[in-house]
Amino acid sequence: MAGKTGTDAMRIPPQTFFHFCAAHVPLLRALAEVPAELSEAEVRRHIRAAAGPEDELPETTWRRLNELQILVPVEPGSDFYFVADPVRRVVAYLFDEAQPTTPEIIRGYLQSLDALDRRLARAIEGDDLTTVRLALEEIQQTLRRIAADLDETHRCILAEVARYKAERQAVSVREKFRRIVHWMERYVDPMVDILRPDGPLRAAFIETDRLLRRARENGLFNDLPALDRNSRLLRWVERHALRVFRQCRLELQPLYESLRRASFMAAGAAAALDRLARDGPDRWAPEHVLQVCALRWQHVPSDAALDRALRNVAEHPPEPAPVLAFPDEDPAPAAYQRRLWLEGLPEAVGPVLPVDDLLGWLVGRNPRPNTADTLAGFSHLVFHPVFRARFTEAPVARYPTADGELEAPPVRLSAS
Repeated sequence: MAGKTGTDAMRIPPQTFFHFCAAHVPLLRALAEVPAELSEAEVRRHIRAAAGPEDELPETTWRRLNELQILVPVEPGSDFYFVADPVRRVVAYLFDEAQPTTPEIIRGYLQSLDALDRRLARAIEGDDLTTVRLALEEIQQTLRRIAADLDETHRCILAEVARYKAERQAVSVREKFRRIVHWMERYVDPMVDILRPDGPLRAAFIETDRLLRRARENGLFNDLPALDRNSRLLRWVERHALRVFRQCRLELQPLYESLRRASFMAAGAAAALDRLARDGPDRWAPEHVLQVCALRWQHVPSDAALDRALRNVAEHPPEPAPVLAFPDEDPAPAAYQRRLWLEGLPEAVGPVLPVDDLLGWLVGRNPRPNTADTLAGFSHLVFHPVFRARFTEAPVARYPTADGELEAPPVRLSAS
């Protein structure tokens, strides 16, 4: 469990390991939360603080932590220990305690993907099926690590936003602004640059997808499910990553803008108070205090002025009420008129049956005899259930329309 390989990793019975973890959940979480190395005395103090099973002695717990490789010495024979990375990751996963991934790590994944692409290209050219299979497995692992690390960063950013909203009064505006700026400048903006459509992630994924298609077309590598899994994973990781960091930016941008304005206000207030302490109120007030103006009447209006104002209002010549020119009613839309014309054709052609030249009759009756409307009316009448149409043996006739010309033998339309 501590990262050993081969038979050493199998010496720890999984059932024993998970039984111990289930009985010591508080202890494991307390140990996993310590970022630095742990001495034996510190571990024993955590054992005493975390209440374990009543019938288990602290010495037994200490021994089991070492036997199950939950605690690993820093170096052979050392008295300092650290929690094994797999155990720490399991605890963080169970308690949703994610760690953000830096853009440099994602760029490292992309460089690894580029190296795998070069190996895959050489293996395809040399028909080395074993190397192709191993390269595909490494590509799948790299893509899953990218997706997992981006998800952890997303959870960390959401946790930071939630902490900001919960600490409105406990933390100063400047401190909150610095934290939000740190997340924006350290994680979100660089990640968006990596994930943008013309960024390095897109370029690496395009090359990987091209090589996967080439391996499929080569024909010698017949593990098509593996190729399909990698292709689907490529598309999903790209869409998921872009969606995650767009959401992160949407979460942080409003907080960033509001805190930036609040920080400017706090900086301006601090500068004004510093000027007040340095210059005194006499020089400070004209620059920073709003001036209030008063409007005073110097003379009361005379009776003659009041009489003239009332007379101007009363004797003002009346004006006729304005006439609003409403626009005429809009004509019916062209599509509606075409529909009415098509639906009225059966009633219009009924009294004149039989019609020896249906297309000629339609061209002469259509108010706008274009080709599309003429053919639509022709089809409507030919396939109508109450009529019967028949091509005659007369010579081919030409029927000019507004946008072209139709050539066809006359069609006779009669009642069925």
